Amino acid sequence: MKFDEWISADSPEKAEEYRRRFKMAIANSIRRKILLELDEGSKSVDELLSKLNVGEKVLKYHLDTLEKGSCIRYAGDRVELTEEGRVLAKLVREKM
Repeated sequence: MKFDEWISADSPEKAEEYRRRFKMAIANSIRRKILLELDEGSKSVDELLSKLNVGEKVLKYHLDTLEKGSCIRYAGDRVELTEEGRVLAKLVREKM
């Protein structure tokens, strides 16, 4: 799902689905921090653990949530933002 597809969704239901997924992705401060960290470039899980100072299970939970929201993807041993994730990271940064 691309950001422009969200804006021009075929139906209100589809637009609401995208909105709900994005809202869930940024509803938590840890997920917002992950988005901002990854906006600076892809990182390994170990790098994120170190930067965010959270436990492995906590990080895994939030990465899973962001992946389900189409905000991140795994590229080998790295985690990176998707197009949608970059848009959300920009919005989060603007709200700071």
